[in-house]
Amino acid sequence: MTLKVTLFFYLFFSFSVHSLECDVPQAKKILTDYQWYTEDYPPYNYMNKQGKLVGIFPDALKLIYKELNLEIDFDEVLIVPWARLFYTLETSSQHAAFSMFETPERIKKFQLVSLPIVTQISVMILAENKDILMKKPISELTFAVVRQDIGEHLITNTLNATKIVATNSATSMIKMLVYQRVEAIAYSELVANFQLSRLGFTNTKLTSIYDAHENYTTAFIFHHSTPVCITELFSQAITSLDKRGELTKIFNKYHH
Repeated sequence: MTLKVTLFFYLFFSFSVHSLECDVPQAKKILTDYQWYTEDYPPYNYMNKQGKLVGIFPDALKLIYKELNLEIDFDEVLIVPWARLFYTLETSSQHAAFSMFETPERIKKFQLVSLPIVTQISVMILAENKDILMKKPISELTFAVVRQDIGEHLITNTLNATKIVATNSATSMIKMLVYQRVEAIAYSELVANFQLSRLGFTNTKLTSIYDAHENYTTAFIFHHSTPVCITELFSQAITSLDKRGELTKIFNKYHH
């Protein structure tokens, strides 16, 4: 091998190793400086009766920051409409958010770091209307969805539904179904029932008439340009917490 070729490989190897190095202090500073966004999506993330942000993801995020020896002020985490959260994370590298179901399209658009929890997305109707609505093709039902939510993705891409009312919140979507302004919703079954109870519709029963073939993993959301060092630190903290059973305790706390 000539000296020139040897020098080339040496420089290439040195550059590659250097490029893979993780600047941990800088990564931690960025994590500390993030403006965190979330949406009202119980039991994953929501405001309790005492006005505190709680849920699976806030509890997990507290442990992740503690694992990384960082502090986070949850009074500064903003609950915003899903569409605003989605747009902000597309355009701003100064923000991070939770929580988002992973899809191939979203994996290309964002950097997602998932929690080891899987959720079923379903088409749901009022149980009292089941006999009538089961006679209609699902694609012909009138749906309410949360704009940019995974439920909208399901009914447009998989079920080819066209009669869709896009809302800005799960609360609006649930109320439209309960007051029978639409015939169905597409959403997480766990979250829909949690919302029903929280809104006081304790006598209202939902029934699933279609379950998505995929089970979706739920993730923290970072801008596409986020340095890999940051997401790797985040992921390593989640793995450590999961191995110690800390995340299982959180899931059990909110899965009734």
